[in-house]
Amino acid sequence: MLRKKMIRDIKQNLSQFITIFLMVFIGVMVYSGIESYMEGMKQTANNFYTQNNLQDLNVMGSLSKENIETIKQIDNVKNAEGKLNVSTVLDDNNDITLSMNFIESNEISKFYIIEGKEFDANTKGVWLDNFFAQENNLKIGDTLKIKYDGYVFEEEVAGFINVPDHLYDVKDESQLYPDHKSFGFAYASTKELEKYIKNIDYLKYNYIMVDIDNKDKINEVKNDIEEKIENVVLMNIEDTPSYTQYKGEIEEGETYIGVFSGLFLFIALLSVVTTMTRVVKKQRVQIGTLKALGFKKNKIILHYISYGFWISLVASMFGLLGGRYFIGNVFIGIEMSFFEIPNGVPIIKNDSYIVALLVTLCVSFVTYLATRKILKEKTAETLRNEIPKVKNNSLNITTVGIFKKMSFNTKWNIRDMFRNKARTVTGIVGVTACAMLIVCSLGMLNSMNYFIDLQFNRIFNFDYKLSIKSDISNDEIKELTNEYGDNTSESLYIEIKDKDGNRESNNIFVTDSKDYVRFVDNKDKFIKLDNDDGIYVTYKLAETNGYKIGDEIIWHVSGDNTYHTSKIVGFNKDPQNQNVTATRKYLESLGIEYKPDSLYTNEDLSNTKEITNVEVISNIEQLKEGMDSMLETMKTMITLIIVIAVILGVVIIYNLGILSYTEKQYQFATLKVLGFKNKQIKKIFIKQNNIIAVISIILGLPAGFYLTDWIFKTAIEESYDFGAHINIETYVIAAIGTFLISYLVSKLLATKIKKIDMVTSLKGNE
Repeated sequence: MLRKKMIRDIKQNLSQFITIFLMVFIGVMVYSGIESYMEGMKQTANNFYTQNNLQDLNVMGSLSKENIETIKQIDNVKNAEGKLNVSTVLDDNNDITLSMNFIESNEISKFYIIEGKEFDANTKGVWLDNFFAQENNLKIGDTLKIKYDGYVFEEEVAGFINVPDHLYDVKDESQLYPDHKSFGFAYASTKELEKYIKNIDYLKYNYIMVDIDNKDKINEVKNDIEEKIENVVLMNIEDTPSYTQYKGEIEEGETYIGVFSGLFLFIALLSVVTTMTRVVKKQRVQIGTLKALGFKKNKIILHYISYGFWISLVASMFGLLGGRYFIGNVFIGIEMSFFEIPNGVPIIKNDSYIVALLVTLCVSFVTYLATRKILKEKTAETLRNEIPKVKNNSLNITTVGIFKKMSFNTKWNIRDMFRNKARTVTGIVGVTACAMLIVCSLGMLNSMNYFIDLQFNRIFNFDYKLSIKSDISNDEIKELTNEYGDNTSESLYIEIKDKDGNRESNNIFVTDSKDYVRFVDNKDKFIKLDNDDGIYVTYKLAETNGYKIGDEIIWHVSGDNTYHTSKIVGFNKDPQNQNVTATRKYLESLGIEYKPDSLYTNEDLSNTKEITNVEVISNIEQLKEGMDSMLETMKTMITLIIVIAVILGVVIIYNLGILSYTEKQYQFATLKVLGFKNKQIKKIFIKQNNIIAVISIILGLPAGFYLTDWIFKTAIEESYDFGAHINIETYVIAAIGTFLISYLVSKLLATKIKKIDMVTSLKGNE
């Protein structure tokens, strides 16, 4: 009988139970979906790194086979392999650059073969970056003519691969978003190189990949390598761009995406709890009747708990499925189009199951409390409708001061909002959070556009950047500067030693670029780095390490054991690198040779495909296009978040409107008896929702700004430094959109007013 009653009650209050289902479903779906995609990224990387034996350490320099054997003999070294990495272009299309790698074996950083042959040192051909192959419509068996340093290698495509240390590959450090159409990586056997370059002495390695037995001993291994091999740069795999970009993406996502999912869940749960409390209160007379008929309290409590339990349980289960197969798949698909890693699938964490269970238990517990509260009353009292407890001051507020001059509609709504504080606060919190999410989502796009303008239009004041080969002579550098100008810079890997003797990897940007690379302060105003007596540190690095003007930093260039003590003479802001900067004059005053690796020019090189002693010609417009591609990727995620926020907002507003309408039927019926027309009552009803929407917008717009600013300043990957820059249009869109949704939903619900049965509504309270 009670089961039949529950089904009948659900049918009679179908719209409220549908909104409860939707709110739980959306909250759990967003939470579990985002969690599953983040966990999927983590486990996919861990599996890929482990199964394909990612190296622990890179040794860089001019290296030989003897150096490899030396490293293999060092304690705690499991294995070591050499690699020669050079920048090449296609002979028939110099716009396409290939980062070419020649190896003898593939036990470290093993290939994941997507299609084609396994690697073998005696196998002819070239193994290509899978993304690059897809973008350029290449097939197994196609022939590529690869040009390097006057040589042309004609190689057949032997396979398409992913490689653990190539998850993220860009042409140079100026490019943030990979352009797989014009840049990719490739591998071939060193024996293929020997066929074209007969001088065996030419075959030097510039990388040795080191696999270590015990990661805790990595510093000891590094010290041993530095003692036995001179002039090498050592880099932990955790400090390489491929590793840090992927890890940074996960850490960023866990922080700021966690905020989004947490907000969605909080809003949904708050609204569901309020709704279930009201549903139980509406059943007051029925609870009293069951009690009068002799039903035990526990039986009645379990009956009403089942309302919230089953609805929220089913909604949570569907939410878990929707999170895994919809949101999780969409988000991880976007990430896997950016990072070159195979088998990326969302994975539901135990946390998601626990959250789904907690949501169900929370709804059930609130239902239990609401039912128990009514059952504590005497049976005779529960058989009567509850008389609202109204404090005099909540009614008197509309009779004093500015409120006296307000219209009847406004006074009535203010009194009603004070009488029903819980419903009002829930509505304001829910709509505020939705407005905040919309501002934050659109604000992230605004901020990224601002960042692109700052980096590529203001700080970068050049049209072309030439990446100079590392083995170039001073005379050859002079030839380049005579031809294209002497606006140059050099980036050096360094290690900074702290007070406790710990070493931290970083880089120093040495500028002799005149005004071609500019610098800004923390207010994005241009500054000059004209102090040649010390170094400049970026604001974010200074904040992280507690540096102040006048502090001294102890550091050395990787590959050179001479330590230097430098005074901090100023700060600068760099949106995408947190490093140390110095002038050429200061570097040379330390006795370090300045050898530029980049040259900046505004000459028209649009028809220049190749320059002697230049590895890469980077066009600033192409760099901007790459960032635009990243924005397009972001837009997909942000659009999905906005759509879900709007849906949740509509459901919350509709749900609160239903609650408000249900609770006001008696008052509306009374107004009808007093002669108020349906049109006037509709205005009263809509006005209250409009007031809540306006209050929510006033709170939500600044909250959206602060959330966006927090995300960019604290949650984003450590190498970036930029805050929120939100356009006025975003606030306007969020405000109008939120208000319009509230108004249209209220307008829809107001149509129910003309259907009020005055006799039933008024007699029911006798």
